[in-house]
Amino acid sequence: MNNVLELRQLWQIIRKHFFSIVVMAIIGAAAGYGIAKFVIAPTYSASTSMLVNRSADDTSTATANLSDQQADVQLINTYKNLIISSNVLGAVSKELKNPAPIVVQEAQDAEYKTLADGTQRLVTPAKKRITKPSTKTKYNLSVEELKSMISISNQTNSQVFSINVKAKNPKLAADVANEVADAFKDKIGGFMKINNVSIIDAAKANKQPVAPNVKLFTLAGLVVLGGLTFLYMLVKELSDTTIKSPDEISESFGMTNLGIIGHVKPIKHFSMSPKVEIAKPENSKTPRSRLSRLDRD
Repeated sequence: MNNVLELRQLWQIIRKHFFSIVVMAIIGAAAGYGIAKFVIAPTYSASTSMLVNRSADDTSTATANLSDQQADVQLINTYKNLIISSNVLGAVSKELKNPAPIVVQEAQDAEYKTLADGTQRLVTPAKKRITKPSTKTKYNLSVEELKSMISISNQTNSQVFSINVKAKNPKLAADVANEVADAFKDKIGGFMKINNVSIIDAAKANKQPVAPNVKLFTLAGLVVLGGLTFLYMLVKELSDTTIKSPDEISESFGMTNLGIIGHVKPIKHFSMSPKVEIAKPENSKTPRSRLSRLDRD
């Protein structure tokens, strides 16, 4: 019975302060939305996926069997450590700071044809290397900053792994991810006997931020402020020991209610004694001194 009464009392408190709880919950949701949308800087993500296979010299047969594939999967943890190494990220930092020029034409040596008499005739003249300035955006990022932006993930029993980059700018995230993939592809041959590195998907700028989660912040603000308001009202009601109705006296002390005496507040400027007023004669021009004399006579 006590549990029923406690639940009923709880429900009464909710009904009594329902409007206040709803209003505060809406205010909390609006505050959470505003913080996520206008206060916290958005974070963008870009990723590129890669596939690495060992060279044919590392296998006993031309066709890799299941054990070789499993060995390649185990090596992904090694690739993760290599990607975030100072050797790879140092090259990435330099390339982002000073992008290499775009090669329009590779340098070529002149080609000659030897004639029957031993003389040589020029067939193709030599060509100089022609480049043009890079159109890539320059970024000044240290190795430590790059490490904090990069994470590597892969699915179970898969040789494909992804290089994920988070940044405050979508283009920056895509540029860093692609540059890390290119640097790793160029340097992996010097670390291990691997000559088969493939970039499956290049990173693209995604203008949809991954953080903060606006819906989650809105829901959190609604729940937190609404819950705190409910707890405040609950504590306030439970700590109030005043008697609010005759029924509470009967339930608490087991007394019988014989009647109710109403309380009448005193009325200001109210008196029970009669007030006598003397009417003044209308249009009386008799002087005050004469009226006093007539009264004495």
